[in-house]
Amino acid sequence: MMEHTKMGNQTSVGIAENALLEVRELRLYFRTTKGVVQAVDNVSFSLRARRALAVLGESGCGKTSLARALLRLLPRNVHTFVGSIILEGTDLMKMNDEWFRKEIRWRKISFVPQAAMNALNPVLRVGFQIAEPLIVHHGVSRAEAMRRAEEVARIVGLPVDFLNRYAFELSGGMRQRAIIAMALITNPKLILLDEPTSALDVLTQANIMNSLKKIKQEFDVTYILITHDIATSSELADEVLVMYAGHLVEHSPADVFYENPTHPYAQKLLASVPTLREDKPLEFIPGQPPSLINPPSGCRFAPRCPKRFEMCDQEPPLFSLDGNRVVKCWLAR
Repeated sequence: MMEHTKMGNQTSVGIAENALLEVRELRLYFRTTKGVVQAVDNVSFSLRARRALAVLGESGCGKTSLARALLRLLPRNVHTFVGSIILEGTDLMKMNDEWFRKEIRWRKISFVPQAAMNALNPVLRVGFQIAEPLIVHHGVSRAEAMRRAEEVARIVGLPVDFLNRYAFELSGGMRQRAIIAMALITNPKLILLDEPTSALDVLTQANIMNSLKKIKQEFDVTYILITHDIATSSELADEVLVMYAGHLVEHSPADVFYENPTHPYAQKLLASVPTLREDKPLEFIPGQPPSLINPPSGCRFAPRCPKRFEMCDQEPPLFSLDGNRVVKCWLAR
């Protein structure tokens, strides 16, 4: 999953063998009237092809900002945007915006946004919206693009006759399938999924996740799933990355993480989720996330951490555990 360079007991995240995506020391800060928001602060990780990475954390921890940084969908108030984003050996940060738009966005990296209704044009038929990325980015004729849209609609479980309808005529689940079809139609290497099942009922959530698992198994596609729904993420994830206050605090294989998370914040997140197989008291995390304008010095989770000790006044590095986990916590020494 990851390759690390050891420096004493601490670790720097290095180049993973056969990695599709490598993110190195990525920082994304926003300028506001109250100060600079450190939304993504020195985040590094790698991801191999045909894997699904779940990015977990509370609201405001930097998950969506990380996804938008990868796709370069940035607002005008960006203060700092530095680091390396390497896709198939090419550093995307060295591309200008026009080249990135033509060669990367929606060709190699596509995006499934959180609010499907807001992402769909209410005055265009759904089928044309699914086909449009092929027309715009690949120069495919409208007839050929519509034929491909029908194929992709079947793959995601969207009835073909729904392609002639408008977005307001579809249910929430069908709109979400349409957005997934739109993201899939150009055969991208990487799909970013931002809360793809939010605001859907439980049965529809399960159907959407089953469709995503089927697509992952049958097609050469890699996922980054942005979510705060830990239970849903466990259905799809091969790896888990936990963010807190703009920092990466844990990156582990999914089977290890869901059984035995290492960082105290990750432990508290899992302890707040009810389970069917065991009767356990639910826990909560006291306090609230820190301001990303003026985050605390040292470990950012320390003010809320039940395991805090004197070393937490200093910011911990990333420590390597078992060669396939990294944890940003002094307890991991």
